[in-house]
Amino acid sequence: MIPRKFLEMIGRKRQAYRAVFRPADHRQSVAVDIVMADLRNFCRGTSTPAVVGANGAIDPIATGIAIGRQEVWHRIVSNLHLTDADIYRLVEKDGTD
Repeated sequence: MIPRKFLEMIGRKRQAYRAVFRPADHRQSVAVDIVMADLRNFCRGTSTPAVVGANGAIDPIATGIAIGRQEVWHRIVSNLHLTDADIYRLVEKDGTD
């Protein structure tokens, strides 16, 4: 059984992400679109995190940094699209009570 306190915490976090990145006020939607597009680009949200150095080889340090940025993008996006069913599946996979 999933503790109610845990579900409430996840729900509050999901609502907070949505309040920041998907405001109900449509006047802010242009600003949200600009910020999300910038974050998508900066975090390499839709591209490979591999960074090729000047010598033509993959730069492991720059690639590691890009992977960290991409994790932030995925965290934001996943919190914006979580449904209650998704939360239950995540908890069940994790085995957290």
